[in-house]
Amino acid sequence: MIYFDNSATTKPYPEVVDLVARLMMEEFGNSSSLHNMGIRAERILENSRKTLAELIKAAPEEIVFTSGGTEAVNMALKGTAEAMKRSGRHILTSPVEHDAALESLKALSGLGFEIEYLQVDGYGRVSLEDLKAKLRPDTILVNIMAVNNELGTIEPIAEASQIIKAGQPSAIFHVDAVQAFGKIPLNVRQIKADLMSFSAHKVHGPKGVGMLYMRQGTRLHPLISGGGHERRLRSGTVNVPGIAGFSLAASMKHERMQGDQAACRAIKERVIQGLDNALGLAVRINSPQDGVENILNLSVEGLKSETLLHFLEMGEIYVSSGSACSSRKQTTSHVLKAAGIPPQWADSAIRLSFCGDNTLDEADQCVKAIQEAYSKLPKKR
Repeated sequence: MIYFDNSATTKPYPEVVDLVARLMMEEFGNSSSLHNMGIRAERILENSRKTLAELIKAAPEEIVFTSGGTEAVNMALKGTAEAMKRSGRHILTSPVEHDAALESLKALSGLGFEIEYLQVDGYGRVSLEDLKAKLRPDTILVNIMAVNNELGTIEPIAEASQIIKAGQPSAIFHVDAVQAFGKIPLNVRQIKADLMSFSAHKVHGPKGVGMLYMRQGTRLHPLISGGGHERRLRSGTVNVPGIAGFSLAASMKHERMQGDQAACRAIKERVIQGLDNALGLAVRINSPQDGVENILNLSVEGLKSETLLHFLEMGEIYVSSGSACSSRKQTTSHVLKAAGIPPQWADSAIRLSFCGDNTLDEADQCVKAIQEAYSKLPKKR
């Protein structure tokens, strides 16, 4: 089995599985309880918060735990809009964002907020000039992801932050860092984002756990009412074992970051070179050369994405036709459309996403399987 769909989810580290299982059995107390079991659970929670904060150079009190990246993004966008609506209703975003952001903004549009989309280039990279031009006195929120989940493009978030703070200092800047965490260094003090979203299962942690970095002084309206957990910003009994697993996975991933990215770079280059030798102009590379090393988006001439995906699946090679959250919709990727990739290539796009456990032999097998698919499958017209 060859798993090249690590941007959809990653296999948890064995150490993480062991930790989560042990805590579920031995330290199952509610972190809000006043007795000793609750105090021990709270200590685990706060140590995890401190560890995760250190990885992005934040303060522990700036970390709010959530059920995942989607909730963190929803909380950031909807919570900011509600908190800031008296100051304006203009929101800027890119058209290549994850559905968690785009659907949240669509919901806000129905509530009377004005959503304006920034220009992007052929790799989905946001135009800083357009950002500067579109900032207004009533702009309350700017949303730009750090790494595009389909193309692997690294967005200029630090430069965007400078423009936002110079042009409209009161505007809140949210960065979806789900695909960036553990792949590129993230320092919230240098980036100067107000909000940043993260997910555990993208860094070999458990599913159902995420976090939102919230700069001190940032106002946010809570989405979930209840017992006031997580600094009264996110109520609900806290998933202490999952959060501890997130903390351990993130720490391990950061220790391995350079080595993992070097391994992914070698695999990516092997696939690109192999396909160039085997199929030449019948293959189009959609990802930028300066993107993250673990994502490779490509198109094979004449083969629909789903057809190629299922052909590879028969050989137990698992890839994606785009974001795992939207690939079942059977429509052309909104990211590839926004990037201006021609329809005949966009309809043929697949995403390969690697991790440090993948090998060059797997890359060679994948190239061979794609070459076989091209020779055997009927071509679309």
